[in-house]
Amino acid sequence: MLSNLKQLVKKNTVNITLIVTIILVALISFGIGYLIASQIENQSIIIHNPSFNSASIQESLPKESKDALKQEKFIGSVNSNKYHWPDCPFAKRISEENQIWFSSEQEAQDAGYIRCGSFEKYAP
Repeated sequence: MLSNLKQLVKKNTVNITLIVTIILVALISFGIGYLIASQIENQSIIIHNPSFNSASIQESLPKESKDALKQEKFIGSVNSNKYHWPDCPFAKRISEENQIWFSSEQEAQDAGYIRCGSFEKYAP
């Protein structure tokens, strides 16, 4: 029985070596990936140059404006029938004098406005 096993190993040495090599490479790759992933999870995210600091802007506003920011969640234009999330690129293009704010979707819809085409994409 042992001699049969030795002959089988001698005949298939190349195949056995290939299989063992593939298994070792897979295990080493998995181990390296696991180590890298564990290091990434422990790192903090640091923003060096924020382009928008809402806290400092809100601190500089009068109390009435701060309260309005908390209540008004959707923006529309007097020149269109669409309402947007404030972060929507289309909303950012509405000039200040043409802006109309709504505190709810229902309020916007009651005023005759409909969702913009990118509404779901920019939902918070």
